[in-house]
Formats: sequence, structure tokens, C-alpha cells
Amino acid sequence: MTDPVHAVLVAGSGLILAATAGLNHATEAATDAAGNLTHLQQVAVQVAVLLVAALVLGGLYLLACAIWPYANCGRCNGQGKSRSPSGKKFRNCPRCKGTGRRKRIGRRLLDHRATNR
Repeated sequence: MTDPVHAVLVAGSGLILAATAGLNHATEAATDAAGNLTHLQQVAVQVAVLLVAALVLGGLYLLACAIWPYANCGRCNGQGKSRSPSGKKFRNCPRCKGTGRRKRIGRRLLDHRATNR
């Protein structure tokens, strides 16, 4: 995993999984002391945990896109060149225009938000 954005997201998801396990343990302890939670209340807790996890991961992704706005181009694998079918000739990649880099989706969202204020 050489991409720093993926490293941030994997670390963030690991922290969220650990927090979710702790929350599930706390919920089980609360149900033993105060009685049983209904199925609807358990589902509501699970949905709340998922929403918080999605917000945290989304925030981490946008933060990582602000720090590392570019990624390797998927068409040319970061080389900036497209080869002919014979493999002898090449030209600049039409997607990245020969730079080998592309803007991440999150960075495009941040740029769009900044220009349309």
C-alpha cells in the first residue's frame, strides 16, 4: 500500500472497528443492568454507529485529499505514456495529458466547494 490516502483510510477504519466493538460491549452491559433493549433500539444503535463511522471516514478521506491531492493515472499507471498495440511507439496519455497524475475525487469536491462559495 504505497498510497498515503489508502493508509489513512485503513487506519481510520481500524480505529472505528475498535470503537464499535467497545460500543457493542457497553451496549450489552447496559442491557444487562437496565433490562432488555428492544430489537428496534438495537437497530437504531447500529445505524447510529454506521452513520458516525461513515462521517469519520468521509472526513478522513477529505483531509487526506487536502494533503495529497493527486494520485497515479489509472490508464497509464503513472507513467504518462500510452503505448501502441505493437508496443514500439508511445504517445502522451490522453487522460492525464502526459503528467502521470490525476486529481482525486475528494480534491475535486473541495475545489468545487471553494470556487462556488
